[in-house]
Amino acid sequence: MNAAAAMNMSIIAFINATPPWAMSQGGLPLSSRPSDPDAYGAFTAKVATRYKGKISAYEIWNEPNAVFFYSPAPDPAGYTDLLKSAYPRIKAVDPDATVIGGVVGAVVDFGSWSINPVRFIAGMYAAGAKGNFDALSFHPYNYNLKFSDGMLIANSPVLQLLQMRQVMIDNGDDEKKIWATEYGEPTSVVNETTQAAYLKDIYTKWQEMPYTGPLMVYTTRDRKTGSNQADATVGLYRSDWTPKPAAADLAATIAAGVPKSPEFLRFSQITDPAHGSVLSPVFKATKTVWAQVRTVNTIYELPSGYVSSPRPVADIAMQRNSVPSSVFADGYQDFSGGQVFRVWWSPETGAHWASSAFAQAWKPQLGLATSDERYVNGSNRVDFQHGYMVWAPWVGVKVYYT
Repeated sequence: MNAAAAMNMSIIAFINATPPWAMSQGGLPLSSRPSDPDAYGAFTAKVATRYKGKISAYEIWNEPNAVFFYSPAPDPAGYTDLLKSAYPRIKAVDPDATVIGGVVGAVVDFGSWSINPVRFIAGMYAAGAKGNFDALSFHPYNYNLKFSDGMLIANSPVLQLLQMRQVMIDNGDDEKKIWATEYGEPTSVVNETTQAAYLKDIYTKWQEMPYTGPLMVYTTRDRKTGSNQADATVGLYRSDWTPKPAAADLAATIAAGVPKSPEFLRFSQITDPAHGSVLSPVFKATKTVWAQVRTVNTIYELPSGYVSSPRPVADIAMQRNSVPSSVFADGYQDFSGGQVFRVWWSPETGAHWASSAFAQAWKPQLGLATSDERYVNGSNRVDFQHGYMVWAPWVGVKVYYT
């Protein structure tokens, strides 16, 4: 610790691992939730007192949204009790320290074992976490998916990040940032060249979102190069300290600065506040079309120019791997690419889609769609504000007004 301070290195510490005498009933060794949040908070104050001026940031626990690190089961309200106990004590001792909450992993809901980070963060806010952290942190691991490639994949780390950000905005915390305090790629899962590519991707894309904080690479050196265990091969260096390609790439990036991607530079010229603030990196909506999600609209870079879609409309298009073929007007927008369809939307009716046969037969007198296209009693049906349409083979579309 003293050596790091002497070298002017910033240190972030996470405070977890419960001793046996402080474990909750049913908790597991080390990962157990502390039985007494007050005792945990008192301990964090002692740590902050001892290391004041040497540790610049503290994370409250590590990945509490999964049972592996928080037992007997993840619990956002229980975790928030720890946060409420620790935050004022640390700040009283060291007002300059950054206290980081959440520290969530990129997991999905799985019984009582794990809670996805979006739902966990929302649960923290519901339990009164606001005002008890300076930033949130996230570990956006996915060993089989490049970070920026996840925009079209449900439950990907990048989509979880966007949704976490939206929860923060909804709770009035849009001035706070999300740090990535762990990210790495094991060479037991991919080869060393791919490891370097994954890391370069997140260096480049993480900075494209104005609400992201520092990004920290895990880890320096393999525990056991050649192992088939991911945790043992995630280093930038092999276990004999010979560098992998990712080590040289990171050194060059630090020396030269993280470059801005050409697509980001183009989208950064779009400054109309009507689109809202940036939520996503610039990503490939299709093989040839770049896009970016903002809080109000999603913007697409088409050969004909930039076209925007209201976010609820674009969310449907992204699920169907398609991009706009028209502008959004009069409550609807047409899409093509993966599929050809139309999406109708208003704040009152919500966003609903139907295939091109329904779009061609639609009349404004029907109003906007109030349901998606679905199969009902042998035919496809879409409901509208003032009627409905049905389609069946050899019959086509029939329109009914109500």
